[in-house]
Amino acid sequence: MPKKNNKIISNSVASKIKVSKKPITILFTDIEGSTKHWDEYGDINGRLMVDRHNRLIFPVIKKFRGKLVKTIGDGVMASFKKPENALKAAVAIQQVLENEHQRDSDFKIKVRIGIHTGTAIIESKDIYGDAVNMAARMESHCKAGEILASYSTAAKLNKKDFKLIKRGSFTPKGKKKAISIYNCDWEAFPSLIDDIRFHAYLPVVPRQKMLIVSYAIASIFTLYFLYLQYFRYVIADSEYLALLILNPQDFFYKHPAISAVVVSFFLILTVIILAKETIPHIILQFINGGFNFCLVFFAIYLSFVFIPPDVVPKSEENIFQSKHLFVEVLEDNTSIHQDRSFESPVVMTVSSGTLILLSDIKSKNKIRWNKVLIGKKMFGWIPRVIPAKIGEPEKRLTIADKFYFKYKDLYALIFAMIGFFWGFFNFRIQPA
Repeated sequence: MPKKNNKIISNSVASKIKVSKKPITILFTDIEGSTKHWDEYGDINGRLMVDRHNRLIFPVIKKFRGKLVKTIGDGVMASFKKPENALKAAVAIQQVLENEHQRDSDFKIKVRIGIHTGTAIIESKDIYGDAVNMAARMESHCKAGEILASYSTAAKLNKKDFKLIKRGSFTPKGKKKAISIYNCDWEAFPSLIDDIRFHAYLPVVPRQKMLIVSYAIASIFTLYFLYLQYFRYVIADSEYLALLILNPQDFFYKHPAISAVVVSFFLILTVIILAKETIPHIILQFINGGFNFCLVFFAIYLSFVFIPPDVVPKSEENIFQSKHLFVEVLEDNTSIHQDRSFESPVVMTVSSGTLILLSDIKSKNKIRWNKVLIGKKMFGWIPRVIPAKIGEPEKRLTIADKFYFKYKDLYALIFAMIGFFWGFFNFRIQPA
């Protein structure tokens, strides 16, 4: 690449970096003795130790408005806009770990915490600069269970209120001048963790959020399919509910404001899920179970399309049938008349796919008419077939049939429920 182009790119990048340089407080933690633990107890136990550490620390960082920048080996790096929030988070971390020590005699985790305030290059997924290096040096100078803050952090705080005690100075690696350091007497602090909920929520990353949204959409689609395929016929077998239940698409078409509210609700819910950093464990179990239900149900349901009826015992036999017949309209702009005559007034025009509850069947002039429910105790007449005329073939406008629930439907639902429970109870939590 020509030198001129290199210079143009460098200048462009430099200007971008300059804009992203902002004041920030960096907090580093590191687990004391973690290398020995990994060596003594093995990889799995070591990873479980780090996972437990993270699940205790992540909610504390969030509580005090910090941003988890990344995990580094057996520690974390977090950033705070206000140094006081960083120090409170450090105190709360030591408090929660001490609580775990008292509650569980086998809990051995102790951490070192270093804090430094300065300017850094803040990007969307990482932070760079001397402030980061200095905070790391502060943490490495700590002992187990300590919190060390640099002079630049302590200078912005009330040292008495934050229990900051000067502990001398040291020269960080790569620096020529020594800096003053302050030890925080966190044990003298009142409890900062009483209202923090641990373990109830699981941290999720962007990729997991997209999976959650995808699984939820698949589950909603399947529920709607089950409604259209089964539930509406069972519920609408009563005249009182048929008008509300049979054609949900018509309801939303006639009430666009409600459609807008429903769509807005799901969009807002999606935005909330994508913005959330933690999600309750049981919700993740339900979503995972629902997705397994979808996969199993459609796998079984569609397989019956290709499997000969005699292969699976009783698959085509009926378990349940509706009391009423349901009329399905086959042509758009089909008219429902007040009486059994094409000359009688049109009381309603319906579109293809509309379902109507059948009340009676009568013939007139060799044309069979369906008497259908169109309103509360209101009925109309719709022909089944328009006879052929000169130059026009016979046209079928409607078909009428009962709803049948067959063994193959039962098999699909049973296996789908097994899939749901398998997905629910076998949901595996990703390590934090």
